[in-house]
Amino acid sequence: MSMRKWLFATIVICVWISGCAKEREVKQQSLQGSGFMKTNTNGDMQPDHINQQTAEQAAARIKAREDIKDAVAVNTSKKLLVAYQIKHMHRFYRKQIEKEIDRQLMHLFPNYQIVSSSDLKIFWKTKELRGKIGNKDWNEKKADQQIEKIRQLSEERT
Repeated sequence: MSMRKWLFATIVICVWISGCAKEREVKQQSLQGSGFMKTNTNGDMQPDHINQQTAEQAAARIKAREDIKDAVAVNTSKKLLVAYQIKHMHRFYRKQIEKEIDRQLMHLFPNYQIVSSSDLKIFWKTKELRGKIGNKDWNEKKADQQIEKIRQLSEERT
């Protein structure tokens, strides 16, 4: 009787191990079609998503500063929107910090129209936009329009 249990347990373990060994190959197969392109009616090919590599670089640079608590950024091919939160004890130097960050961003990304703000509302709106850009129905034109709305919001004075 115990021999049957050992044999059954051995077979179950072998099947389990052989099933898990193929997991990496299955993951690779499921990711093969992730770089699809959309075709417009005029025949132009466009990538399925907006490349956010520049925005990630900008956010990482700003987060690296000791006076910044958090940063989020969004970019299109022409515009870069960066919002950040200044740590509480550094708020006395807000104007100076904003000027330094603007100068740093202009130097790092000269080909972009840069909008940066330390306003909390702008930070929230940028974070919301960052989440929306991952959607399939978002294109660069929509993102540009939203960045422009947020820019106008940042220039308003309360």
